[in-house]
Amino acid sequence: MKHWSKTLLAVAAAAFLVAPQARAQDYPNRSLTLVVPFAAAGISDNQSRLLARKLADILGQPVVVENRPGASGMIGAEAVAHAKPDGYTMLYGTHGTQAANLALFDNVRIDPPKDLRAVHSLFRQSTVLVANAATPYRSLDDLVQAARQRPGSVNYASAGSGTQTHLAAAKLQSAAGISMTHVPYKGAGPALSDVLAGNVEIMFSYPESVSQHIAAGKLRALAVAGTSRLDAMPAVPTMAEAGYPDAALEGWSGVFVPAGTPDAVVARLADAIGQVTRAQDVVAAMAAISSFPMGLSDREFQRFAEEEVPRWKAVVRQSGARLE
Repeated sequence: MKHWSKTLLAVAAAAFLVAPQARAQDYPNRSLTLVVPFAAAGISDNQSRLLARKLADILGQPVVVENRPGASGMIGAEAVAHAKPDGYTMLYGTHGTQAANLALFDNVRIDPPKDLRAVHSLFRQSTVLVANAATPYRSLDDLVQAARQRPGSVNYASAGSGTQTHLAAAKLQSAAGISMTHVPYKGAGPALSDVLAGNVEIMFSYPESVSQHIAAGKLRALAVAGTSRLDAMPAVPTMAEAGYPDAALEGWSGVFVPAGTPDAVVARLADAIGQVTRAQDVVAAMAAISSFPMGLSDREFQRFAEEEVPRWKAVVRQSGARLE
Protein backbone atom coordinates (compact mmCIF):
# COMPACT_ATOMS: atom_id res chain seq x y z
CA MET A 1 0.00 0.00 0.00
CA LYS A 2 2.85 2.33 0.89
CA HIS A 3 4.52 1.44 -2.40
CA TRP A 4 1.39 2.45 -4.36
CA SER A 5 1.08 5.70 -2.37
CA LYS A 6 4.65 6.60 -3.22
CA THR A 7 4.04 5.74 -6.86
CA LEU A 8 0.89 7.87 -7.02
CA LEU A 9 2.69 10.79 -5.39
CA ALA A 10 5.53 10.49 -7.90
CA VAL A 11 3.11 10.39 -10.82
CA ALA A 12 1.20 13.39 -9.47
CA ALA A 13 4.43 15.36 -9.00
CA ALA A 14 5.57 14.53 -12.52
CA ALA A 15 2.20 15.56 -13.92
CA PHE A 16 2.40 18.84 -11.99
CA LEU A 17 5.79 19.61 -13.52
CA VAL A 18 4.85 18.53 -17.04
CA ALA A 19 1.51 20.37 -17.17
CA PRO A 20 2.98 23.90 -17.50
CA GLN A 21 5.37 22.63 -20.18
CA ALA A 22 2.50 21.10 -22.11
CA ARG A 23 0.52 24.33 -21.85
CA ALA A 24 3.56 26.29 -23.00
CA GLN A 25 4.00 24.06 -26.06
CA ASP A 26 0.37 24.72 -26.98
CA TYR A 27 0.79 28.48 -26.50
CA PRO A 28 -0.92 30.53 -27.78
CA ASN A 29 -4.18 28.83 -28.67
CA ARG A 30 -6.53 31.81 -28.21
CA SER A 31 -6.50 35.60 -28.38
CA LEU A 32 -4.11 37.65 -26.27
CA THR A 33 -4.64 41.03 -24.58
CA LEU A 34 -2.11 43.85 -24.58
CA VAL A 35 -3.01 46.30 -21.84
CA VAL A 36 -1.99 49.88 -22.62
CA PRO A 37 -2.19 51.88 -19.37
CA PHE A 38 -2.69 55.17 -21.20
CA ALA A 39 -5.45 56.82 -23.22
CA ALA A 40 -6.03 56.01 -26.88
CA ALA A 41 -4.48 58.01 -29.73
CA GLY A 42 -1.21 58.83 -27.95
CA ILE A 43 2.30 57.69 -28.83
CA SER A 44 2.06 54.66 -26.54
CA ASP A 45 -1.26 53.63 -28.03
CA ASN A 46 0.00 53.98 -31.60
CA GLN A 47 3.10 51.92 -30.87
CA SER A 48 1.00 49.26 -29.14
CA ARG A 49 -1.45 48.88 -32.01
CA LEU A 50 1.38 48.44 -34.49
CA LEU A 51 2.94 45.85 -32.18
CA ALA A 52 -0.39 44.05 -31.76
CA ARG A 53 -0.95 43.76 -35.51
CA LYS A 54 2.52 42.38 -36.11
CA LEU A 55 2.39 40.00 -33.13
CA ALA A 56 -0.92 38.57 -34.34
CA ASP A 57 0.69 37.66 -37.66
CA ILE A 58 3.60 35.90 -35.96
CA LEU A 59 1.68 34.14 -33.18
CA GLY A 60 -1.32 33.20 -35.31
CA GLN A 61 -3.79 34.57 -32.77
CA PRO A 62 -5.53 37.95 -32.38
CA VAL A 63 -3.85 40.45 -30.05
CA VAL A 64 -6.41 42.85 -28.60
CA VAL A 65 -5.26 46.28 -27.36
CA GLU A 66 -7.08 47.30 -24.18
CA ASN A 67 -6.65 50.88 -22.98
CA ARG A 68 -6.82 51.15 -19.19
CA PRO A 69 -5.62 54.69 -18.38
CA GLY A 70 -5.34 56.26 -14.96
CA ALA A 71 -2.84 57.10 -12.20
CA SER A 72 -0.05 57.72 -14.72
CA GLY A 73 -0.30 54.15 -15.96
CA MET A 74 -0.55 52.33 -12.64
CA ILE A 75 -4.19 51.21 -13.00
CA GLY A 76 -3.32 49.17 -16.07
CA ALA A 77 -0.05 47.95 -14.57
CA GLU A 78 -1.82 46.70 -11.45
CA ALA A 79 -4.43 44.90 -13.56
CA VAL A 80 -1.74 42.97 -15.41
CA ALA A 81 0.24 42.23 -12.23
CA HIS A 82 -2.89 40.58 -10.78
CA ALA A 83 -3.83 38.71 -13.98
CA LYS A 84 -3.39 34.98 -14.46
CA PRO A 85 0.29 34.27 -15.27
CA ASP A 86 -0.35 32.35 -18.46
CA GLY A 87 1.01 34.74 -21.09
CA TYR A 88 -2.38 35.82 -22.39
CA THR A 89 -2.34 39.21 -20.63
CA MET A 90 0.56 41.55 -21.38
CA LEU A 91 1.44 45.08 -20.32
CA TYR A 92 2.83 47.87 -22.44
CA GLY A 93 5.11 49.15 -19.69
CA THR A 94 7.25 52.28 -19.58
CA HIS A 95 9.89 53.98 -17.47
CA GLY A 96 6.90 55.48 -15.65
CA THR A 97 4.99 52.33 -14.74
CA GLN A 98 8.13 50.36 -13.91
CA ALA A 99 10.28 52.98 -12.20
CA ALA A 100 9.38 56.68 -11.91
CA ASN A 101 5.88 56.14 -10.48
CA LEU A 102 7.35 54.34 -7.48
CA ALA A 103 8.75 57.69 -6.38
CA LEU A 104 5.93 59.86 -7.69
CA PHE A 105 3.10 58.12 -5.82
CA ASP A 106 2.72 57.17 -2.16
CA ASN A 107 0.08 54.51 -2.79
CA VAL A 108 1.53 52.24 -5.48
CA ARG A 109 0.06 48.83 -4.68
CA ILE A 110 2.46 46.69 -6.67
CA ASP A 111 6.21 46.22 -6.81
CA PRO A 112 6.89 46.16 -10.57
CA PRO A 113 10.30 44.41 -10.42
CA LYS A 114 8.74 41.59 -8.42
CA ASP A 115 5.15 41.51 -9.67
CA LEU A 116 5.81 41.99 -13.40
CA ARG A 117 8.23 39.98 -15.49
CA ALA A 118 10.05 41.61 -18.39
CA VAL A 119 9.53 39.95 -21.77
CA HIS A 120 11.21 42.22 -24.32
CA SER A 121 12.07 45.86 -24.72
CA LEU A 122 10.32 47.99 -27.32
CA PHE A 123 11.57 51.52 -27.99
CA ARG A 124 13.51 54.34 -26.43
CA GLN A 125 12.33 57.86 -27.06
CA SER A 126 13.85 61.24 -26.43
CA THR A 127 12.41 64.69 -26.04
CA VAL A 128 13.85 67.85 -27.54
CA LEU A 129 14.22 71.17 -25.73
CA VAL A 130 12.55 73.94 -27.70
CA ALA A 131 12.22 77.68 -27.15
CA ASN A 132 9.77 80.16 -28.58
CA ALA A 133 11.55 81.83 -31.51
CA ALA A 134 11.00 85.26 -29.95
CA THR A 135 13.20 84.41 -26.96
CA PRO A 136 16.92 85.30 -27.00
CA TYR A 137 17.92 81.64 -26.54
CA ARG A 138 19.81 80.40 -29.61
CA SER A 139 21.67 77.63 -27.83
CA LEU A 140 21.40 75.61 -24.66
CA ASP A 141 24.23 77.61 -23.18
CA ASP A 142 22.31 80.86 -23.79
CA LEU A 143 19.46 79.44 -21.75
CA VAL A 144 21.67 78.13 -18.96
CA GLN A 145 23.51 81.44 -18.62
CA ALA A 146 20.22 83.38 -18.42
CA ALA A 147 18.91 81.01 -15.75
CA ARG A 148 22.12 81.36 -13.75
CA GLN A 149 22.05 85.13 -13.87
CA ARG A 150 18.36 85.34 -12.91
CA PRO A 151 17.34 82.22 -10.95
CA GLY A 152 13.68 81.38 -11.44
CA SER A 153 13.19 83.92 -14.23
CA VAL A 154 13.11 81.33 -17.03
CA ASN A 155 9.80 79.48 -17.14
CA TYR A 156 9.20 76.10 -18.73
CA ALA A 157 6.02 74.24 -19.64
CA SER A 158 5.38 70.52 -19.21
CA ALA A 159 2.63 68.02 -19.91
CA GLY A 160 2.14 67.71 -16.16
CA SER A 161 4.06 67.05 -12.96
CA GLY A 162 6.01 63.82 -13.12
CA THR A 163 5.82 63.42 -16.91
CA GLN A 164 8.91 62.89 -19.02
CA THR A 165 8.61 66.50 -20.24
CA HIS A 166 8.81 67.66 -16.61
CA LEU A 167 11.52 65.27 -15.43
CA ALA A 168 13.78 66.12 -18.41
CA ALA A 169 13.75 69.75 -17.28
CA ALA A 170 14.46 68.70 -13.70
CA LYS A 171 17.42 66.68 -14.92
CA LEU A 172 18.77 69.68 -16.83
CA GLN A 173 18.44 71.95 -13.81
CA SER A 174 20.34 69.48 -11.65
CA ALA A 175 23.07 68.93 -14.24
CA ALA A 176 23.54 72.64 -15.00
CA GLY A 177 23.06 73.92 -11.46
CA ILE A 178 20.23 76.26 -12.42
CA SER A 179 16.72 77.01 -11.20
CA MET A 180 13.77 77.53 -13.55
CA THR A 181 10.04 77.98 -12.90
CA HIS A 182 7.80 75.03 -13.73
CA VAL A 183 4.44 75.69 -15.40
CA PRO A 184 2.58 72.33 -15.55
CA TYR A 185 -0.35 71.69 -17.91
CA LYS A 186 -2.88 68.90 -18.31
CA GLY A 187 -1.29 67.40 -21.38
CA ALA A 188 1.45 68.12 -23.91
CA GLY A 189 -0.91 69.83 -26.35
CA PRO A 190 -1.96 72.74 -24.10
CA ALA A 191 1.64 73.17 -22.94
CA LEU A 192 2.96 73.41 -26.48
CA SER A 193 0.19 75.84 -27.42
CA ASP A 194 1.28 78.25 -24.70
CA VAL A 195 4.93 77.99 -25.72
CA LEU A 196 3.93 78.78 -29.31
CA ALA A 197 1.87 81.73 -28.05
CA GLY A 198 4.84 83.04 -26.10
CA ASN A 199 3.15 82.69 -22.71
CA VAL A 200 5.88 80.27 -21.61
CA GLU A 201 9.43 80.38 -22.95
CA ILE A 202 10.59 76.80 -23.30
CA MET A 203 9.61 73.15 -22.91
CA PHE A 204 10.82 69.63 -23.52
CA SER A 205 8.53 68.11 -26.13
CA TYR A 206 8.39 65.13 -28.47
CA PRO A 207 10.09 65.62 -31.83
CA GLU A 208 7.05 64.70 -33.93
CA SER A 209 5.02 67.36 -32.11
CA VAL A 210 7.43 70.24 -32.68
CA SER A 211 9.13 69.47 -36.01
CA GLN A 212 6.64 71.42 -38.11
CA HIS A 213 6.82 74.42 -35.79
CA ILE A 214 10.62 74.40 -35.91
CA ALA A 215 10.50 74.25 -39.72
CA ALA A 216 8.04 77.17 -39.75
CA GLY A 217 10.36 79.27 -37.61
CA LYS A 218 8.00 79.44 -34.63
CA LEU A 219 10.20 77.36 -32.34
CA ARG A 220 13.95 76.97 -31.97
CA ALA A 221 15.42 73.56 -31.05
CA LEU A 222 18.19 73.90 -28.47
CA ALA A 223 19.18 70.33 -27.60
CA VAL A 224 18.08 66.70 -27.73
CA ALA A 225 17.58 65.13 -24.31
CA GLY A 226 18.67 61.68 -25.51
CA THR A 227 22.06 60.14 -26.08
CA SER A 228 22.16 60.51 -29.85
CA ARG A 229 21.11 63.05 -32.46
CA LEU A 230 17.80 62.60 -34.25
CA ASP A 231 17.51 61.90 -37.97
CA ALA A 232 14.63 64.37 -38.09
CA MET A 233 16.83 67.09 -36.55
CA PRO A 234 20.41 66.25 -37.51
CA ALA A 235 21.75 69.73 -36.70
CA VAL A 236 20.43 69.75 -33.12
CA PRO A 237 23.11 68.70 -30.59
CA THR A 238 22.60 66.26 -27.74
CA MET A 239 22.86 67.42 -24.14
CA ALA A 240 26.36 65.92 -23.98
CA GLU A 241 27.45 67.69 -27.14
CA ALA A 242 26.06 70.95 -25.75
CA GLY A 243 28.19 70.53 -22.64
CA TYR A 244 25.77 68.90 -20.19
CA PRO A 245 26.16 65.09 -20.39
CA ASP A 246 24.44 64.52 -17.03
CA ALA A 247 21.26 66.12 -18.40
CA ALA A 248 20.54 63.24 -20.80
CA LEU A 249 17.21 61.50 -20.18
CA GLU A 250 15.38 59.02 -22.41
CA GLY A 251 12.02 57.39 -21.92
CA TRP A 252 11.52 53.76 -22.85
CA SER A 253 8.87 51.09 -23.29
CA GLY A 254 8.61 47.32 -23.23
CA VAL A 255 6.32 44.35 -22.73
CA PHE A 256 5.75 42.75 -19.32
CA VAL A 257 3.66 39.83 -18.06
CA PRO A 258 2.59 38.76 -14.56
CA ALA A 259 5.34 37.22 -12.42
CA GLY A 260 5.13 33.45 -12.52
CA THR A 261 4.50 33.22 -16.25
CA PRO A 262 6.24 30.04 -17.50
CA ASP A 263 9.71 30.43 -18.98
CA ALA A 264 8.72 28.78 -22.26
CA VAL A 265 5.83 31.21 -22.72
CA VAL A 266 8.05 34.20 -22.00
CA ALA A 267 10.62 32.87 -24.47
CA ARG A 268 7.95 32.47 -27.17
CA LEU A 269 6.69 36.01 -26.63
CA ALA A 270 10.20 37.46 -26.45
CA ASP A 271 11.12 35.85 -29.76
CA ALA A 272 7.98 37.18 -31.45
CA ILE A 273 8.37 40.72 -30.06
CA GLY A 274 12.02 40.72 -31.06
CA GLN A 275 11.01 39.88 -34.62
CA VAL A 276 8.57 42.78 -34.63
CA THR A 277 11.03 45.36 -33.30
CA ARG A 278 13.66 44.29 -35.86
CA ALA A 279 11.31 44.38 -38.85
CA GLN A 280 12.42 47.04 -41.34
CA ASP A 281 8.97 48.56 -41.76
CA VAL A 282 8.53 48.85 -37.99
CA VAL A 283 11.99 50.37 -37.52
CA ALA A 284 11.21 52.91 -40.27
CA ALA A 285 7.79 53.76 -38.80
CA MET A 286 9.27 54.30 -35.35
CA ALA A 287 12.22 56.33 -36.67
CA ALA A 288 9.69 58.69 -38.23
CA ILE A 289 8.54 59.59 -34.71
CA SER A 290 12.09 59.50 -33.30
CA SER A 291 11.66 56.17 -31.50
CA PHE A 292 14.35 53.51 -31.71
CA PRO A 293 14.40 49.78 -30.80
CA MET A 294 16.34 48.90 -27.67
CA GLY A 295 16.98 45.26 -28.55
CA LEU A 296 16.87 43.76 -25.04
CA SER A 297 15.32 40.34 -24.51
CA ASP A 298 13.76 38.99 -21.31
CA ARG A 299 16.69 38.60 -18.88
CA GLU A 300 18.60 41.61 -20.19
CA PHE A 301 15.47 43.71 -20.13
CA GLN A 302 14.54 42.55 -16.63
CA ARG A 303 17.96 43.62 -15.37
CA PHE A 304 17.68 46.95 -17.22
CA ALA A 305 14.22 47.68 -15.78
CA GLU A 306 15.39 46.91 -12.25
CA GLU A 307 18.41 49.20 -12.63
CA GLU A 308 16.14 51.99 -13.87
CA VAL A 309 14.22 52.18 -10.57
CA PRO A 310 16.88 54.01 -8.51
CA ARG A 311 17.84 56.17 -11.50
CA TRP A 312 14.30 57.47 -12.05
CA LYS A 313 13.74 57.82 -8.30
CA ALA A 314 16.73 60.18 -8.24
CA VAL A 315 15.28 62.20 -11.13
CA VAL A 316 11.93 62.48 -9.34
CA ARG A 317 13.68 63.67 -6.17
CA GLN A 318 15.50 66.31 -8.22
CA SER A 319 12.19 67.49 -9.67
CA GLY A 320 10.44 67.73 -6.32
CA ALA A 321 7.37 66.12 -7.90
CA ARG A 322 4.95 64.14 -5.77
CA LEU A 323 1.53 62.95 -6.91
CA GLU A 324 -1.46 61.80 -4.87
